[in-house]
Amino acid sequence: MRNIFKCFIFLNLALLMGCAEEDESVTFANPVPEARSCPSTNSLVGQTRALRVSGLYGIRGNVTIVSDCEIEISNFFYNGLGPNVSFYGGVDGDFEAGVNMSEVLNGRAWQNETLNLFLPEGRSFDEINSFSVWCFEFDVDFSSASF
Repeated sequence: MRNIFKCFIFLNLALLMGCAEEDESVTFANPVPEARSCPSTNSLVGQTRALRVSGLYGIRGNVTIVSDCEIEISNFFYNGLGPNVSFYGGVDGDFEAGVNMSEVLNGRAWQNETLNLFLPEGRSFDEINSFSVWCFEFDVDFSSASF
């Protein structure tokens, strides 16, 4: 049991250190979607889910579906220790093939902030139903919420 605990601590430290290294060559699979107006016809509009709390990264907050193409992250906290991190959208909690939805969340702590993010053009909440604070360099979900 002691060896398992040591392994767990080592892996968490490796992830923390790995995601804390700046890498200028890392790029997003898709550009950050632009703000736009959309109707509010999807049955998920108005629903809110809490982000899974992450003690290691101080992540917490709420995800609300605002319209057919917009989500709002409110009461968002994140210590900013992983510079290759952004919000990703995925399907049923799978973010490895997900889509980028925000700029990189690096270089500063986020404290009780609100972000409005948009689905990529042509995508819907029927396709993208989970949202993650995602370390895209190492494909690690720091915190997420699913609808």
